[in-house]
Amino acid sequence: MVYTKDKLLTDCHPSDISFEEFLKDCESAINTSELHSDERSSDDEALAQKERDDKDRPEQILNTNSVIKVYNKQWRSTRVCNVANYF
Repeated sequence: MVYTKDKLLTDCHPSDISFEEFLKDCESAINTSELHSDERSSDDEALAQKERDDKDRPEQILNTNSVIKVYNKQWRSTRVCNVANYF
C-alpha cells in the first residue's frame, strides 16, 4: 500500500509525468525484485549486542536480536539513495 499524500513521495514526483503514472511506476518498482538491494536478515544475538554496544541499533528493534542488513548498490540513482537514507 502506498500512502499517496506522503511528502517524500510528492517531493520525488518528476514534473514530466502525471502523478498517477508516477504511482504506477512506483508500484511496478516495488513489485520488481531485481530493483531491490540485497538484504540479509537473521536472529543474531552477538551481532545485535554489538550494535547495542556501539549505539548503532534502531530504537524500534533495540530489545530484540533481529538483524537486518541492506546492501547499497552502486546502480542506485541519487533519488533512490535519498529515499533509502530517509528510512
